[in-house]
Amino acid sequence: MSARGVQHGAMRHARAVPETGATALPLRVDRVAGGVDSPTRTLHCTDIEGTELRVGVRGSPSGGLSPETGDWYQFDGITRSGVTGVELLCGETGTAERIDPPDRRPRPPRSELDEPWLVQLGASNGLVAVTVQPRPTGEVTAVSATDPESFEIGAVCFDAPGESGEPTVYHREEPDAEDERLLLQHVVGDIAAAEGATLVTGDRDATLELLYARLAVTAGGDVVESGAQHVLGRCYHADLGGLTARLGADSLADAAGQFGIESSPVRLDDYDTGLDPAEWRDTSAVGDVSDPRMTDRDYAVLVERYLAGEAAEPAALSACLKSYAGTALPLLCELSGHDAVDRFGCPRLAGQLPPGAG
Repeated sequence: MSARGVQHGAMRHARAVPETGATALPLRVDRVAGGVDSPTRTLHCTDIEGTELRVGVRGSPSGGLSPETGDWYQFDGITRSGVTGVELLCGETGTAERIDPPDRRPRPPRSELDEPWLVQLGASNGLVAVTVQPRPTGEVTAVSATDPESFEIGAVCFDAPGESGEPTVYHREEPDAEDERLLLQHVVGDIAAAEGATLVTGDRDATLELLYARLAVTAGGDVVESGAQHVLGRCYHADLGGLTARLGADSLADAAGQFGIESSPVRLDDYDTGLDPAEWRDTSAVGDVSDPRMTDRDYAVLVERYLAGEAAEPAALSACLKSYAGTALPLLCELSGHDAVDRFGCPRLAGQLPPGAG
């Protein structure tokens, strides 16, 4: 990599990266994730329009890329990633050359863009905050989108920042698989109505990948139509989990706290469910059975108690489960309107998720 300060005449923006093939792109490196010896590193970058995005670096482009944060580089051999987690890729055959800071360009409004694959968060047609709560199957406690039989969908919640009204919460009420299909039917209808919007997630557990995987499995029957999973491809996706990495925070809530945005955990003692945590809680997971803050493990246990009809106060347990399923919605809504988040690159989900088997 050359250390010379150079300026290139053709300055492209990230949304101009072609669907196939490679291109050259000037980017400012803001943060580097992964060590020098790591086979794949992630560069948190900004393009000339101010869009923030992630670049996966495989191997050592240009004989050994050691970018300095805050400096601009001309990356050659940039392609779309086609995978979740990063928007762009720079492989071993790519090059990177330090350049002088290029002129910045104002981003045109979303209405003037011709179906780009990448937009800024604030340039989307609309915003929809999304949370997905998986329900592990059998004795499985760890779920994976690559193994859709390891879980079902327990709940999906939506909220639109800036709009009045209560969030939409779809939650399982019956253990039968038909109940999941009915839930997903409603979800598909809502996402289809939001075509062109940006689905905003915290992506702590690969939110949309989990949803896509279960849609692919359940599609094609009498309830969920064939190919229903592809409705996600007509939307953009903003993963606010990337904000955590940029700020060096421990969690999305911690990152939000740096902007003065507060969030409160769901507390078990706020709901008179008739269930004693000492009888069902895994103390090795929470450390203290008396800790009132609800966890994913708590949800996994309590949703099974609820669906099995074992709660003395089912209405209270239902309210507790639904509150936990949508607990991140207010945080996602408030963060999505913050200036620091507005610059996030939102990729189309088409091509970002694995092909479904539905």
